[in-house]
Amino acid sequence: MSAPMSFDIPAQQLASALERYGDATGREVLYSPALAQGRTSEAVKGSFEPETALQLLLAGTGLTARFLKDGSFVLAPAPEAAGPPEGSAAALARQYYGVVQARLRDALCRTNGARPGSYRIAALVWIAPSGAVARFERLGSAGTAELDRGIDSALRQFSVGAPVPPGFAQPVLIVVLPQASGVTMSCGATVLPQAAGGLR
Repeated sequence: MSAPMSFDIPAQQLASALERYGDATGREVLYSPALAQGRTSEAVKGSFEPETALQLLLAGTGLTARFLKDGSFVLAPAPEAAGPPEGSAAALARQYYGVVQARLRDALCRTNGARPGSYRIAALVWIAPSGAVARFERLGSAGTAELDRGIDSALRQFSVGAPVPPGFAQPVLIVVLPQASGVTMSCGATVLPQAAGGLR
């Protein structure tokens, strides 16, 4: 966790509150503008660690945040599962995340203009019971229109190829990090899938 900072962010439209938070902390936020639409933040006043301040700001919005290693964070809906998986269900969920990771890596590596290694991108992915991608939402840009088109194409064609296990939390938050992050996959990037609510 980071050192405490002084915050004075009144309750307001969520998009404005996130901008105030970003200005105060110097942290970049990745999210779809539609997520913030019609939502109001809680007031945050006092000395808090940045992560705690963000949790307070998002209280009651139905959204959650996941911090990335570079200090930026991704905003996503809270997962829709009824509750955290337990026992063998948790093991199945972890296995399924591994399959999601492998299939996504393959899809990105096969798609012209989407090969990872030099960009960072986050996306929310909803997986149909069959394992096909029902829909996805890219959060922000990978840097160029060409990259964005390639990534969108890869996500449209992406299929897990296995049915979704019971209780699997959705949407899945996908984060692709550049090779410089230190841990690489065979295609030259780290792909970190997890439930938007933070299940590891």
